[in-house]
Amino acid sequence: MMKFMTETAETKRRYYRKKKSKSKKKTSRKKSKSNETKRNFDILKKKKIFTKEEKKILDIGKTAYNKALTHYFIPSLPDPDLIFDYSKTKGFFIDTFSWRVTLNLANTPFLHLDQEFLDYFFSLSLHEIAHYVYCPYDNLTNLRLLAAAIKGGVSKNHAPMIVNIFSDLLIDNRTHRKFKDLMNWELQITAEQALQESKRNKLSKLWKLLVRCYEILWDIEILPKTMISDELNKIAGKTCDIILKNYENESLWEKKVQKIAKILKDLLKEECKLANTTENMEGKNRSKNGDKQGNPFSIPNDVLETFGDISEVKNIDMIKGGDSGNKKSRGPNEISEIENAAEELAQEIDCKTFLDVLNLYGLGSLNEKLGIWYRSRAKNLLRFNYYESKPSGAIPLYPETWRIGDSLEELDPVQTLLASPSIIPNITTRKWSHQEGPSHRISKELPDMMIVIDSSGSMDWDFKRKKISGRYHISLLAAFAALHYAINNGSHVSAINFSNRVKKTTWTNNFYKIEQILLSYIGQGTVLPTKTMIQMAKSADRPSLIILISDLELYNWENALKTFKILMQRGHTLIAFFIDGDEELLEQEDFQELIARGAKFYCVHKMKDLIGLVISEVQEVYTNL
Repeated sequence: MMKFMTETAETKRRYYRKKKSKSKKKTSRKKSKSNETKRNFDILKKKKIFTKEEKKILDIGKTAYNKALTHYFIPSLPDPDLIFDYSKTKGFFIDTFSWRVTLNLANTPFLHLDQEFLDYFFSLSLHEIAHYVYCPYDNLTNLRLLAAAIKGGVSKNHAPMIVNIFSDLLIDNRTHRKFKDLMNWELQITAEQALQESKRNKLSKLWKLLVRCYEILWDIEILPKTMISDELNKIAGKTCDIILKNYENESLWEKKVQKIAKILKDLLKEECKLANTTENMEGKNRSKNGDKQGNPFSIPNDVLETFGDISEVKNIDMIKGGDSGNKKSRGPNEISEIENAAEELAQEIDCKTFLDVLNLYGLGSLNEKLGIWYRSRAKNLLRFNYYESKPSGAIPLYPETWRIGDSLEELDPVQTLLASPSIIPNITTRKWSHQEGPSHRISKELPDMMIVIDSSGSMDWDFKRKKISGRYHISLLAAFAALHYAINNGSHVSAINFSNRVKKTTWTNNFYKIEQILLSYIGQGTVLPTKTMIQMAKSADRPSLIILISDLELYNWENALKTFKILMQRGHTLIAFFIDGDEELLEQEDFQELIARGAKFYCVHKMKDLIGLVISEVQEVYTNL
């Protein structure tokens, strides 16, 4: 075993020496040799060709991982990928192409005995599995913790570091209560390796801080006292106090993360600097389409080697399910687990923080993220039932005489025998007198809905502020509320977004398509798309409710009024909301004619009233059908 570890260490040294020489030596011959070495490592990894010693270590790694699963009562996690990759500095990491837990068995301290390897891999497995069974456990918790870190004042790229530091300290301290000797030993050997290498490379403040935190939490001594400054010791003490206070109360996690973020903010700025290079992005998170989504801030190498990549954002549900990360085919309105979690988060935080958190996950485009936020905010704003009256049938009141000539079905034998044991027609025969009962109401089909929304420059929209504002913001909330009510009740919806040009989607029950059109802000002039509205109405299967939201600054009023009349003549219902509109305009003959035909026009002077007006009018249309 010692021989194997010596060979492994020597192999790693050769590899890094050749990698370093590649950048310094400029001859094509030596570059070619270095590239060939790297390719050989890649081939070895892909083909999973192991030496005899590596196979032995592989079996130990599997045993250790299964032992850790047993400790956690075997949670439903997929089997990890156990590899020998000499190019990585991380031991346990998440392969973001396959979303599987990966244990790099080539990256170990200098161990000697099989039992030491088993204990080491068991400790690593306990740590990583704890992320999925305890903290953060699921995506919603992880999203909330990331948002809390941002609220604590760190940048969005430092937020994952805060969350990982918090969760690592929390779960390791929890595990330490059951496996005290094991955890002390594992930290001791990994820290000693870093201390030995510190003779060549100076240890970072962040590494010293993390080790000092474990010393305080576990009441052990690893570092020389002279190595820790008073400032670092003070920061470590405050961090540990936050971790230990009300230790078992999970509802305090967000507050704790926010406090730790405030404490570590300056240290992270100093230690984790911007270094967005291809090498630094290697192995980082990627979006579903394969684009690199790595953290542009570098982590000190000693922290990477001892504690892993603390900038990593774990998509917990994907890892639990062994998801490939690729976007699978789904129904038109099917929502993924992460989108469900994001919708719940959107109810709790401002739009800017929400976008920052979802950017860390590499989730979708800007419009897709905005769609989730508006969908969540508009949910249940519009909730109502629509009915029509229908007779409920006759209600029996009292028995009366059944006479010859009455329907035989009306004769009640029981009441007849109760009146007299002798059945005498017209005298003892009985029937029930009935009265028509009150009508009850049954559900009636919703009409389809056409949403026409103005996104011109005067309909301002600023979603980048913490408090999102603007005319278009309120208009979107109203439109989203109506959209999701109609879709959820089986209706089809079309959308027209207009300024000096038009974006549209035809009738569909896929709310994603409608959302993307509504969120496509244009910000130019205001020309009502009259031809598009008529064409869309022609393609409808049935009369529809047309909701128009605009600020009334139209360049083509004459065509607009003609279009309104045509749509009304074809049986469609028109309700228009004119933001800051002039009521005197509605006194004109053309508007009065449209109002007489059933159209409704509202001049909205307070934006906060718009949502209520849209909801109440849509509600009235459907309840009066």
